[in-house]
Amino acid sequence: MNGNICPRCGKAVMSYKRFFREAEPSKISQCDNCGSNLRRSRNVYLYLLLMIVIFCMIVLPVFVLLVNARTSFWIIYPSIIIIGAVWVGVINYLGWRLIGWVLVAEGGKS
Repeated sequence: MNGNICPRCGKAVMSYKRFFREAEPSKISQCDNCGSNLRRSRNVYLYLLLMIVIFCMIVLPVFVLLVNARTSFWIIYPSIIIIGAVWVGVINYLGWRLIGWVLVAEGGKS
């Protein structure tokens, strides 16, 4: 499933570079090809919640393992930050690929 398809023209809404810089769940964006006003599907909020839960399921065991191994907190905190930064990149890329776009009504938000 490709979430980067415009519901009006059927072409790519935007490049990943543009998506990374300016797309937000509640922001209205324009299609690069046809200029239609689009917003992210409401499924994006469920997706973000699911990804936060998965992040916690990854980080908590790693944190407990490192604490039980009596690892220094100078190693634990950067490790958690690095895992978080990688996970944000994964969330962003998968959101671009999976979460679709919805046309915005001409009179305002729909």
